[in-house]
Amino acid sequence: MDGLRGWQKELPMATLKTEKDLEQWAIGSDKDIGGFSEASLDITPEGSAKFHGHISLDLPANQEIKQSGYAAIRTIPKAQTLFGTPCWDTSLFRYLALHVKGDKRKYFVNIQTDGVVKTDLFQHRLFLRTPGQWETVMIPFKDFILTNNGMIQEDQIEMFRQKVKTVGISLMDRQEGPFSIEIDWIKAMNTEFTEGDMDRIPPKEKA
Repeated sequence: MDGLRGWQKELPMATLKTEKDLEQWAIGSDKDIGGFSEASLDITPEGSAKFHGHISLDLPANQEIKQSGYAAIRTIPKAQTLFGTPCWDTSLFRYLALHVKGDKRKYFVNIQTDGVVKTDLFQHRLFLRTPGQWETVMIPFKDFILTNNGMIQEDQIEMFRQKVKTVGISLMDRQEGPFSIEIDWIKAMNTEFTEGDMDRIPPKEKA
């Protein structure tokens, strides 16, 4: 037996196949602060979700806003209970995995934990090897960087992986124009050789 709770291959976190699935997601852009970017999240005829729109770098009328041009989606936190906010415990998994089909824009993956500072985000570039084709991207949880309001924090802390509150995708590459990325699912995953941060030797199959 692998570990006290047994080895697990994956923990489903989000599936985006139906209109009901989209009810669990929030959409945001600089339009929320007076900007002009457009962002939508729709179900495609093939049964995946498409995050798409148009990034505008035009500044809003509010002169306190010095830059604009971003769009993002994230899961909506689960309803709070007597025991707090339900979260995903990803501590038994090494990777965050996303099955996506995107363009050549520079997207980021965002993780919010149930930590003290509510504006903290752990971020990592979503590197796509085959733009325009479906692929599974696996990002080690340990490679995520702590940011706050888009700024990398000097004092990096370890992600509280037992309490992952939301997961999402953002675009803030400062490039005006259209964008489109399709998302099928998001999971916490192990390979057969990993068990969280520990390496693992797969059991031999019985003859």
